[in-house]
Amino acid sequence: MNDYSIFKEVKDDIDTLRRHILIIRTLLMEQPQGIIKMSQETGIPEHKIRYSLRILEREGIIEASREGAILTSSFMENKRKVIESGKKALDEFNDLYKELKNLLENQ
Repeated sequence: MNDYSIFKEVKDDIDTLRRHILIIRTLLMEQPQGIIKMSQETGIPEHKIRYSLRILEREGIIEASREGAILTSSFMENKRKVIESGKKALDEFNDLYKELKNLLENQ
């Protein structure tokens, strides 16, 4: 089944989020890490790693060090808030899904 256009952007964002989370997971296992090593370990192309690192740095999740990317102390201290933020986003998406489902099933 084809994705309808109203879902394409969300699907693309989910793919990007999946990549960000994989990078965070990789850094939780071993840090610091450079782009090349991260690409080799995750199978994600270097240009996508570079993009994700820019986004994660802008969000205060990682920072650059001489040896490569590391998770910020602020991120590590606020893990509970990150989890809560993810849950809130999921709840909002589920609410939208339920609304759309009800609209379409009742037509």
